[in-house]
Amino acid sequence: MEKPHPLSKKLDHEPNEGIIFSQLSNIFWILLVFVGALILQNIQQPTFISSLIFSLILAVHVVLYFFTSSSSLGKSWYYFFAQASLLFISAFILPKGSPVVLIGLLPVLIAQSIIILNSKRKAILFFIVSYGLYCIAMAINYGASELPIFIPIFFVILLIVIVYTVSYNRQVRARERMEFYLQQLEIAYQKVEELTLSNERQRMARDLHDTLAQGLAGLIMQLEAISVHIKNGNVARSNEIIHNSMQQARETLKDARTVIDNLRTGALEDADFHRAVQEEIKKFEEITGIDVEKDINQVYSLSNLSMEYGIYIIRESLNNIMKHSQANQVRIKIKSKDGQLYMEVTDNGIGFSTKNIGKQTGKYGLIGLQERVRLVGGKITIESIPGEGTKLVITVPID
Repeated sequence: MEKPHPLSKKLDHEPNEGIIFSQLSNIFWILLVFVGALILQNIQQPTFISSLIFSLILAVHVVLYFFTSSSSLGKSWYYFFAQASLLFISAFILPKGSPVVLIGLLPVLIAQSIIILNSKRKAILFFIVSYGLYCIAMAINYGASELPIFIPIFFVILLIVIVYTVSYNRQVRARERMEFYLQQLEIAYQKVEELTLSNERQRMARDLHDTLAQGLAGLIMQLEAISVHIKNGNVARSNEIIHNSMQQARETLKDARTVIDNLRTGALEDADFHRAVQEEIKKFEEITGIDVEKDINQVYSLSNLSMEYGIYIIRESLNNIMKHSQANQVRIKIKSKDGQLYMEVTDNGIGFSTKNIGKQTGKYGLIGLQERVRLVGGKITIESIPGEGTKLVITVPID
């Protein structure tokens, strides 16, 4: 079963978790209503017992408000029934102060129902019931003739409270979403860093394979051959292999230093792709003595990443030819074709079976080549038949 997205789960619970007002503003408003109701009720004749009961009821009303931030409000109707009952009971305990209580606190409760109930139908039903009871309470306490005065005041206060409530809650929700997205962005950033480190490790593994791993493997084979010749007393052949081993060790060290330099310099931001490819071909020709047939056109608008990996691809293709193909003819074609960088490398070497790519332990050159092409969104085609040479066709997006 598919797990819900964390944000959708959070938003599903938002209607019951949001605080309608900040605690301080809410308490301050109720305190003003409390003082106003007591003054209006006791201005002519003090009523100590009624005022005390009213104070206790309003204290319970305040305590219930603190539960609006709790997820236990699953049975919201019970909460609104209790709050509305407290307001209307207090309105009859302090009949003279009832306008302040109902006009001051009932609109707040109605606005709260819009947010918590999260249903237009339920909110409208609660408003109708509350409004009807408000009219009855005002008619009983002040007479039906006073309703034309109290009803407009009630609607003005209700409109102000609803506008404030909706605006405030949108700000709260927007801040919560922003905090959530910032957290997700931080997680994504950490993932990108992890993937970057992973890609760098793979890149280092490929480069080290092409230099140290293969170079040391060759040295081990030559040292084993020297050991055999020494046992057989063939000193001349041993000296010859030692001389070749020293030369190979120097070449391996040179290649290793090149890899380290590449890791230090990073992306080839200022490199000229055409010139860099020519340099790679020149190195290949100097080492192998093979004259490469070149058909290389200028390619513009290459991104730094495509340029860097394009040079690596040419370098590794030539290294594979030098180490494995036994070729004496090499042809390289590079051009822009259909909005892509088109590279073709062909040799007349011994070839191989493409079915064995990736199946031989320790043979990672072509795998590394395929990985590099994949990393820049390109495609590679490898055509080879044993005894008939090899042809690589690589296409890389220019933009």
